Amino acid sequence: MLPINPRELQRQLRQLKRMGISINQLEGVKKVILELEDKDLVLEEPQVMVMEFGQQKVYQIVAGKVREVARESIREAEPAISISEDDVRFVAEYAGVSEEEARQALIRAKGDIAAALMMLQQKSG
Repeated sequence: MLPINPRELQRQLRQLKRMGISINQLEGVKKVILELEDKDLVLEEPQVMVMEFGQQKVYQIVAGKVREVARESIREAEPAISISEDDVRFVAEYAGVSEEEARQALIRAKGDIAAALMMLQQKSG
């Protein structure tokens, strides 16, 4: 809990709303995963606040528990994904990227061609 008077908090929220800024709590969040180069940080039981102004959203996360997970253990736990060279060539040609970028996108998308194409389009857009 914040050490602030509830009336003062309500006044500040009204002032932010007049400025076009809205703050809402995101309900039902079970965990947030931050993917770092060598490990993942798993934030469990988080409280997530979303502040919106204009076309931008800012997320504030307060974690209940934090776990560090090494990348090797994550890779071992995931089943091997079989990606055909035809799928790689199709995604590369359709998205206008190299075959290696297409392969990485397919791996991240767990072999789902549509999801891989969407990732590549968002990356370039």
